[in-house]
Amino acid sequence: MENTYIKQINKCPTAVDSLNVSVICCSLDKDLTIRWHNSCFFESTGYSREDFVALFSSLRQFYAEYPADFETITEQISHAASHAAEAFAAVRLPKKGGDFFWTRLSYTITDNTAEGESLLQVVFTDIDALIQENEHLSDLHTQKLQYFYWMMDLYTGNIYISDMETYELLYLNETSCHTLGCKKNELLGKKCYEVIQGRSSPCPFCTNKYLTADAFYEWEYDNPVLRRTFMIKNRMINWKGRAARIELSHDMYSTEYKLAKKDREREALLASISGGFARLDARDYSTILWYGSEFLNLIGYTAEQFEKELHSQCSYVHPDDLMRILPMMQAVDETGTNLITEARIITRSGKIKIFTLTLYYINAEDSWDGIPSFYSIGIDVTKDREEQMRQRQALEDAYQAARIANNAKSNFLSAMSHDIRTPMNAIIGMSSIAQANLHSPEKVGSCLDKINVASQHLLTLLNEVLDMSKIESGKIDLSAEVISLPELVQNLIDMCQPLIAEKKQELKVIAIQVQHETVIADGGRLQQAFMNLLTNAMKYTPEGGSITIKIRELPSVIKGKGQYEFDFQDNGIGMSEDFITHIFEPFTRAEDTRISKIPGTGLGMAITENIISMMNGTIQVKSQLGRGSEFTVAVPLELPLEEDAYDETLAGLRVLIVDDDQTVCESVASLLSELGLCADWVLSGAEAVDHIIATHGAGSDYYAIMLDWRMPDMSGLETLKEIRRRLDSHIPVIVISSYNYSYIEQEFVEAGADGFITKPLFKSKLHHVLQAFCKQMPGQPPIGREAEVTPILAGKRILLVEDNDLNREIAVELLQMHGVLVDEVRNGQEAVNRFLDTPSGTYDCILMDIQMPIMNGYEATQAIRALNRNDAKRIPILALSANTFTSDLGKAFNVGMNDHIAKPIDIQHLIEVLQKWM
Repeated sequence: MENTYIKQINKCPTAVDSLNVSVICCSLDKDLTIRWHNSCFFESTGYSREDFVALFSSLRQFYAEYPADFETITEQISHAASHAAEAFAAVRLPKKGGDFFWTRLSYTITDNTAEGESLLQVVFTDIDALIQENEHLSDLHTQKLQYFYWMMDLYTGNIYISDMETYELLYLNETSCHTLGCKKNELLGKKCYEVIQGRSSPCPFCTNKYLTADAFYEWEYDNPVLRRTFMIKNRMINWKGRAARIELSHDMYSTEYKLAKKDREREALLASISGGFARLDARDYSTILWYGSEFLNLIGYTAEQFEKELHSQCSYVHPDDLMRILPMMQAVDETGTNLITEARIITRSGKIKIFTLTLYYINAEDSWDGIPSFYSIGIDVTKDREEQMRQRQALEDAYQAARIANNAKSNFLSAMSHDIRTPMNAIIGMSSIAQANLHSPEKVGSCLDKINVASQHLLTLLNEVLDMSKIESGKIDLSAEVISLPELVQNLIDMCQPLIAEKKQELKVIAIQVQHETVIADGGRLQQAFMNLLTNAMKYTPEGGSITIKIRELPSVIKGKGQYEFDFQDNGIGMSEDFITHIFEPFTRAEDTRISKIPGTGLGMAITENIISMMNGTIQVKSQLGRGSEFTVAVPLELPLEEDAYDETLAGLRVLIVDDDQTVCESVASLLSELGLCADWVLSGAEAVDHIIATHGAGSDYYAIMLDWRMPDMSGLETLKEIRRRLDSHIPVIVISSYNYSYIEQEFVEAGADGFITKPLFKSKLHHVLQAFCKQMPGQPPIGREAEVTPILAGKRILLVEDNDLNREIAVELLQMHGVLVDEVRNGQEAVNRFLDTPSGTYDCILMDIQMPIMNGYEATQAIRALNRNDAKRIPILALSANTFTSDLGKAFNVGMNDHIAKPIDIQHLIEVLQKWM
């Protein structure tokens, strides 16, 4: 057996034998039989290899004198085996001669053995020095604890230590035993509230819930049992592993109590100062001898930072202010007076604060320590000064804004005076001329035409001023209605066509990818905004210039909303970059001699921006002097629930588009494709002729050709003539024209045109014109010419309620011109009486003014609707008023009015409304 063991000893791996750490390998039997050990192990035990092998065949034999250590080893091995992990333990390692040293053992169990058994590999690490150090620290701790007991026993005040959960007294010093009149062994283990307060249950005012291990909780208590008042400090401590409360107290008869009271009074006094308190050495005007209250918080330093970084110097004061204050302090030193000033403080983070500094001087004779000093109180007034600066700046800004506004309004009133007087002079002058020439109908007619133009211009000026007033007062509202974009654009074109023709300007309107032509918005306001942009472009574009309006529908991510973009471009006089930033300000016009004679209030752009903004849209401006301007309006518009439906009668038909503008070609081709047609396009007349002849020769004629009338090189008329000359079959040709094709209609019809379509080209318009070819009968005029329809109101009787004689006379005259019979009354009361006095059904309608004496229009309407007559409930009552706010319209409808007609009366609109309700 011994020979086998020696043979196993020799099996120590070479790599392990060379390690500078003790390693031993054992079998996992009950005695932990040793299989091999390395050289370092023998050296650490003090045995030679031969002696060790002769004496010990197992770890049990090796640890015979230390059975507890061997038991620790076996427990750790068992744990390592059950958890399949490495284990550690601290045990003694026996040495030759009966000595030992402390080691840390780590165990690893391996299965890779030739004999097929598990082996234990043990590594011994020397931790003797660490154990000795811990023992030394434990001795020191014991000494300190004894010193702590000794200090507490000598403490002149009372010390109690009690368990925070059980309230059991764990320690009392001699002073507290004397205060309570008992011996220590009589008090330990009892409840603190029984001993100190004479209570049978915990004190309701117990401060345990307020205690922390970081700071003392200080309070004062009048103990009725001991008949003394105590100044108390409590804190949480760890007392032999238990959460305990230490209480230090002095009664009112002790010197410490009186000093504590004085300290508390001093601290309360300093705390009442809303600033930092410091004592400055008057010998060098730099060293801070003492500080208190909020001083460090205000300058942004900790005590350690103040001492190490600033060396307790007042270098936290801004250098410029320090140089300014130094002579003042020197003067105070000589005169003995006090000093109040302001200075900037630089905090540790670099932030600048403004302090009010009050310096009280104490000379050396009066000083308690013989050092002349300045007692300084610094109060942070940064927020006050910032607020003062803000208010000062706000006042300055308000003053400047008021001055600018006054100048702008003065300039506006001056311009308005001129602009209003111009049409007024025309009206007055033309009226005088007409009266002087009553015998000449032509002269009178000419004067009346000019009076009408001047009146419309005057009305536009007044409307802009009133609109701006509504916007500024917040009374402008938007009303939702279903509007047609093609109709809105056509209205713009119709209203602006006369001025465009007069200035020989070219207007292009291009619709690009407009999928939804019907939207829900305030059509009047939207048209007003676009009219302002278009009239501006016309006014500031010289004769012969060009204006382009592009309408795009962009992809929208919001269901039920369409995203639209309206682009207004011109090649007019443009604007400077400086003026662009002010263009939307009220009463603002550019200072340019070229526009000084152009009428305007400077309100159009401000009104436009407000309207677009209220619609949740945006407006952007690009402009260069001498190169024109571009206004882009982007606005989301609500879409109707029901979309426009188109039949399939045109599906599969082929159409050729001929236009020199590629954008127009692509847009029209896309719209036709959505209608089911196959669309081709070319950019010139010559290319169109060749393309049409080629397709005709291939036997695939187009259903129709859409031909722009104005193209370079080969015009639309020349192209049309060439098509008719070279083509033996008749293919319908639709001429794409400008907005008034009457002056070219005859020659195009003679050249063979079959119809006309005006720009912009919307899907509905394309569908209508192309579908008409399927239904047009021989002999009909070319498509595009419309017949006028005049409403027939002759013989209808209306009750007109108007208190103003002139307004009443105008309304009567306008109505009688259309054959309407009119009865007149002057106020609401007369209207109610007249309605009662006439048989039921006498009147077909009532035109009711709103603002009238005796009884206004609202009251009269309510009174009529309340009458016990059949016609009182159903007769149309239409409001006549200059008030067009949405709130006014709502009030009119609430009292029973059917519709609203704005003053001054637009006769065409009046006739349309009458025809609608009658």
